[in-house]
Amino acid sequence: MKGFLCFGVALLFALAFSAHHDDDTNDHHEHKDGHHKKGENTSKENHHQNESLPSHKIAKYNCKFAFDLYRQVALDHPSENIVFSPVSISTAFAFLSLGAKAQTYKQIIEALSFNTSEISEQEIHEGFGHLLHLLNDVDRELQLSGGNALFISKEHKILQTFLEEAKTRYHSEAFSTDFKNTEEAKKQINSYVENNTQGKIADLLDSVDQDAVFVLINYIYFQGSWEHSFNVNNTREKDFYVDKDTVVKVPMMSRQGEYLVGFAPELGFTLVDVPYKGNTSAIFILPDEGKLHDVEKSLQNVSVHTIANLMKQREILLSIPKFSITAELDLVKELQALGITEVFSDHADLSGITEESKLKVSKAVHKAELNMDEKGTEAAAATSIGITKYSLPQHIKMNRPFIVTILNKDTNTETFIGRVLNPNK
Repeated sequence: MKGFLCFGVALLFALAFSAHHDDDTNDHHEHKDGHHKKGENTSKENHHQNESLPSHKIAKYNCKFAFDLYRQVALDHPSENIVFSPVSISTAFAFLSLGAKAQTYKQIIEALSFNTSEISEQEIHEGFGHLLHLLNDVDRELQLSGGNALFISKEHKILQTFLEEAKTRYHSEAFSTDFKNTEEAKKQINSYVENNTQGKIADLLDSVDQDAVFVLINYIYFQGSWEHSFNVNNTREKDFYVDKDTVVKVPMMSRQGEYLVGFAPELGFTLVDVPYKGNTSAIFILPDEGKLHDVEKSLQNVSVHTIANLMKQREILLSIPKFSITAELDLVKELQALGITEVFSDHADLSGITEESKLKVSKAVHKAELNMDEKGTEAAAATSIGITKYSLPQHIKMNRPFIVTILNKDTNTETFIGRVLNPNK
């Protein structure tokens, strides 16, 4: 594992004849002066020219959807660790909308936070296509890839127009599948997922419905190396305060250096930007003690400009726990709460996929895993923490529940969001 390894195998859709289904519901000297400031200036200089790119046109909508969904998942899972890939989920549903009509289409697009008076259907699909292209750039310094695949029943004909759009807009592959042979179909799909997530998810599906028309898989995989890695020799067992009654011991990584930091006492949280190689960062949101749920409720109302104005280059001592968290979400419940209801019902209109029979989405599953450790490509060169300065810098400790989002700065996209309540679970 290097730095931050996370992946989401992200969305599984089993679309079947509605007649067959009921509704399912370290060392500071490592940093060169001005590095981040240079990045900040470059970002500002390029902002206006980049905002016309297809992927940037959908960025603000994807951001809103990410935090809307996070808030809903957090409400439904108040005492659990959370991790999911909002961009993977939105990509899958935007892909599905290619075949949706009438109210079914309208609900999907609106729940994804798109305002069709501001952005056209064509711009939405072009944006996701461009986003997938950028995320799969083989020349990047980090491993970040995503894609889609259709597993189509041999017994049913998918409209050629849908298949062509799936390929051109969403880079989707299509495979003929014998769903009557459920074990072989499950093996085919699971093998595809395993191969496209670097072997990290071997068994996405426990079972496959023999009446399925097709299964849509959307996946995203990310492995990054810290721009400046943590020295493993500085990792110590420390207390992590889960709540006022629960304290656990965790391996706590520490490193002194310059980071973009934002203090927002009036908003109840502290922000730290920890960069990877390749213009992607882990943005840590550390709520004040006892303020986690208040911060979660207010995040959607905090503008990007407010956060940007808070962030300043500061020398700090940063401590983050090592952790590995996994989550599986039944998205039917979460997305129904956001307004996507018809596609899961007998009233679904997916006639842009096949005209043979009425379809509905009978299952929507999201799996993701988030791992964090000290390692990176510079691990062997890491030096000990610089604690011999005349005046020690401020110590920011992620020793209580926190939120982390992985932000791809080339596309202004939150690829992953996680909440760590207990690093040991």
